[in-house]
Amino acid sequence: MIKFKQMKTQVLLIGLLLCSSILTAQDATRGVILSEKGKPVRRMSVWVKNSLDGIKTDKQGEFILQGLNEKDTLIISVSKKKDAVIPLFERGDSIIITLKKDEFILKDNSKEFTYPYSNKTLLAFNPNVLTRRQIEQSGANSLYDLLRGNLPGVTVSDVNGSTLVTIRGGSSFDLNNEPLFIIDGVEYRSSYDAERSVNVNDIQQLEVLSDGAMYGIKGANGAIVISTKKK
Repeated sequence: MIKFKQMKTQVLLIGLLLCSSILTAQDATRGVILSEKGKPVRRMSVWVKNSLDGIKTDKQGEFILQGLNEKDTLIISVSKKKDAVIPLFERGDSIIITLKKDEFILKDNSKEFTYPYSNKTLLAFNPNVLTRRQIEQSGANSLYDLLRGNLPGVTVSDVNGSTLVTIRGGSSFDLNNEPLFIIDGVEYRSSYDAERSVNVNDIQQLEVLSDGAMYGIKGANGAIVISTKKK
């Protein structure tokens, strides 16, 4: 009975993905990430290898990335030690990924493939993320120093005596062109407030999301997510 329910859920998801893909551009890739029990996995990072394009799955475990082609490769951050690597060559517009303990299953339309996870140390670094080691090596003395020149697509500018941060591709609905800053789950609407709220020496990881849609209108210009050391 449990397996039947899981199969029914996956069939419904495939149907929804196929229908929604018809309504979107042909270069859009939609996906759903499921646990081994068939439940949606939310807030999982999905990014395009060697680019600034990245997003987190929503409550239904879904994600959508625009402007991709068959030469691109998706990276799903499964854990601190392993990633799911998915080349888009000859893939459809809609995919379902089921995460298991030592491997993941990729369903592409009517086809199903099983792949092992990749060790993070074997992959090219994620340009959207700064790790603690990279932060230490940067020698930055402030959040502004850290963002300036260390992340592709991120610009730090001095305008009329103020320092502003922007992410390439932002689409602001108001006069504030800065991204949303999130430090240990707390939201800050300006880089000035974020700068005053965090010591760069306490930052464990910094991640840039060019698509901040999961945060609603506040994430229209993207988001910069910061995690600090556990005290």
